[in-house]
Amino acid sequence: MGFVEDKRFLKYGARSLFFDRFGGVSSAPFESLNVGFNVGDAEENVRENLDRVKSFASASKLGLLNQIHSNKIVEYDGTIHNADGFYTNKRGVFLGIRFADCLPVILMDVKNKIVMALHAGWKGTFLEISKKGIEILKKYGAETDNILASIGPHICGNCYEVKDDVASKFDDRFVLKKKKGLYLDLEKANIAQLISVGVLKKNINSLGICTYENRAFFSYRRDGVCGRNIGGIVIE
Repeated sequence: MGFVEDKRFLKYGARSLFFDRFGGVSSAPFESLNVGFNVGDAEENVRENLDRVKSFASASKLGLLNQIHSNKIVEYDGTIHNADGFYTNKRGVFLGIRFADCLPVILMDVKNKIVMALHAGWKGTFLEISKKGIEILKKYGAETDNILASIGPHICGNCYEVKDDVASKFDDRFVLKKKKGLYLDLEKANIAQLISVGVLKKNINSLGICTYENRAFFSYRRDGVCGRNIGGIVIE
């Protein structure tokens, strides 16, 4: 089972893991670690894949959301909410975000031991979900210099072509204009949000993986019909 890890979190008793598409049981075009129920894969395959993720992460529970491209963030309570972010201070819960081009953001208040996982597509980014996540952590007593942020695999600003109706919603510094179209940089926009509410630039790390370019990951933009990747964080 392949994965990439932001090892900065290990120092604080947590693991931030992003799994690639390998090591599961699903068949083409979902081969093989598909974690999405709504893409056409067999339900029993998806459940087995999720069990493998939970086991690999050494988690007692796997938290999931019904992601709706919003800025709604909830506290993990063991149920599946219609939301795009959740947080917990409970040990052994892997907060999982499903993605196939959208940007997963992982946050941790390393002093108060609260972790958060966010799903930021263009809508969530426009609605400033990353900024909202930090504001919630602050309500629980977080100081911004104690917050670590990790940007997981996603479609990069050089590949994410959007129409003018989407591009026009964002500041020009997040939009790349090419002869063939307009390209939105979700990473740059979310990092700007984090910095705007006080997160230190040195505490923000991007894994630098583009799902569109890297075929080890599912990409909806590249493949159309495909599985969903998963990434998240667990307090050990």
